[in-house]
Amino acid sequence: MSDATLRARSDEGGQLELSFDGETLSLCAPMHIEVDRRPVTRFRHVTSTETTDNGATLAGELDTAPETTVFAQWSARRIANNSVWEWSLALRNDGARPVTISRMDPLVLRVGSAWRTHGFRSAWGDEFRSFSGHAGHDTVLESRSGRSSHGAAPWLGFDRGGETGPGRAESRAALSIAPAYSGNWHIHALAGGAVSAGISPWQFWLELAPGEQVEAPSVVLTVAQSLDDAAVALQRAIAEEWLPRTSATDALPVEWNHWWPYEDHDVTEEIIAANARSAADLGFAVATVDAGWFGAPDAHSVWSEQRGDWTRVNTARFPSGLAALGDTIRRAGLDAGIWIEAEAVGARSHLRREKPEAMAHAVDGRRHDPSYRLMTESLDPDDPTFLGYVCLGSEAGRTHVRESISTLITTTGARWIKLDFNIDPDAGCTRTDHGHGSGDGLFRHYEGLYAVLDDVRHRHPEVLLESCSSGGLRIDLGLARHVHTFFLSDPDYTEHHLQVLWGARNLLPPLGILHWSWSQWRGDYPPAQRDWQSLNPHDFDTMLRAAMLHRFGVSLRLPELSTPLRERLRWHVALFRTTIAPLVRDGVLRPLTPSPERGGWGERMPAMQVTAPSGEAVVAVFDLDGARPRTHVYPVIADPDVTILVTDLAAGRTRRAAASTLLAEGIALDGDPGVTSWLFHLTPAP
Repeated sequence: MSDATLRARSDEGGQLELSFDGETLSLCAPMHIEVDRRPVTRFRHVTSTETTDNGATLAGELDTAPETTVFAQWSARRIANNSVWEWSLALRNDGARPVTISRMDPLVLRVGSAWRTHGFRSAWGDEFRSFSGHAGHDTVLESRSGRSSHGAAPWLGFDRGGETGPGRAESRAALSIAPAYSGNWHIHALAGGAVSAGISPWQFWLELAPGEQVEAPSVVLTVAQSLDDAAVALQRAIAEEWLPRTSATDALPVEWNHWWPYEDHDVTEEIIAANARSAADLGFAVATVDAGWFGAPDAHSVWSEQRGDWTRVNTARFPSGLAALGDTIRRAGLDAGIWIEAEAVGARSHLRREKPEAMAHAVDGRRHDPSYRLMTESLDPDDPTFLGYVCLGSEAGRTHVRESISTLITTTGARWIKLDFNIDPDAGCTRTDHGHGSGDGLFRHYEGLYAVLDDVRHRHPEVLLESCSSGGLRIDLGLARHVHTFFLSDPDYTEHHLQVLWGARNLLPPLGILHWSWSQWRGDYPPAQRDWQSLNPHDFDTMLRAAMLHRFGVSLRLPELSTPLRERLRWHVALFRTTIAPLVRDGVLRPLTPSPERGGWGERMPAMQVTAPSGEAVVAVFDLDGARPRTHVYPVIADPDVTILVTDLAAGRTRRAAASTLLAEGIALDGDPGVTSWLFHLTPAP
């Protein structure tokens, strides 16, 4: 059990005390609510408090205006016997008239100013761009795009230790805060260490009728000695108690996906069949058909304009139909996967005309918030109220999305569904005929999405659900309860991938992460361009290995790879399946160096380690620019007294070494002059 503790107190209108290593870090009211636009942080009457090893609760009537009666149930639940808590809040209107809720933050802390702050800005192709500051200044993180990680990642870290301010020295401690919500969230860390977090109050309000209850999106708090330790603790908690898991999804099948080499322009059923045969020969388990399979029977149709027409197959590209496509992939010896952007609606889709009752609209004429660059595909210039998606606050919307996904699974026999979302909903749907109000459309949409995904998983427990959103623009712990893994980013060139991975491991375990190795891009995105004809095997190894510290996949023209590259790919797929996948399934990801940064910045020889509970580990090192500033890598080993078998997986050499020696002297980075990456397998000796 961690040395971090929580204690609920009934004094001062209800307080929560957070302590670490015997020191009180925060003592204050645990929540911030607005009732009828009036801030409320205290209970008028505390009716119950409870403190156990597994968490704390506070319940009672809030100190609202005299004519209103709102009951609040606040709790913090420890996750996976770790220093990780989920902070939750439920509100019930016990009064005789409706009340308006416009803020409901389950997490409030008062930690003081002796902290450094760390977070990530996020945009397409620029996910997890780090920044740092300190608690003496305001730090405000918020999403207003309607997608959790478009604008900023839903995570903020605090750490301290040594000299953290003028004349001050504090013991080491770290906190991380992660709103578990896929829409608009906020973390306000104001000067002096006053912190609050939850659903964003921007353009949000909901009306609670007498007797009605609402549950706020929760917030996850982790406490540890360092932010790296906090990331490891959170990864363990999310893997053990949060991500949905089955034996089928835990098998970590290696995936091939058609998208970047072919997109919708070049893909045909013959191309899928040829790549499926090559993928099976190389040891892959899944072949996924991405966008381009649906819509009008036109080889030149544009996928984004026809999204939503999931019952129509583009027979110009796939004349044999979807069922035959699934059969073709299975005959090759693979499971079938298929892409769907189930929430989306193209401006020219039949769905938009056929189901107007399900369409999301902003009927108040609001324009999107300028704090982010609007990314939504296929809007309608003649109808600025059209938001480009199906509102899942409506029963019609939920039925459409649920049945679209289920029908696609049963028709194709798919065992892998790639769920995309290229939409910025902003503040969401403002229609009032969907079962929600004008201020809570986005909130009800995500409640509906979570319910639909749970129902799909219940119907099809053997199917893996992968969440993608313009790459990595909807990565959060709210959605992590309902899907099996997240796609990190559309771009996948090695330097970018490693930077994004450094950030994502603060939220997700390796099991919850998928990214392809460097793809053969059909398009003209400059950072991803590579001369594949002259690519040498050492550099190809590095591309593959960078994407093998989590779920593994590629998007390559497999039949066209040269024989040397095919054999390198075959070897790495086998290595992942036999040696690395078990560590990804049960392990945690820890950096051994600072992060690389896009554009040639940051650490140029980064290293990371995946470690299983048994102590078995894989250490990966990448030479990004050929400078070779590092000659050794220093692994993390919990027990310095054990003996470790160290295997250079590429060279096949194994030696025994005392853990204390490895901790002090590191592992030498040997190899030919052209080698640009290393993989070491560390196993505690019997």
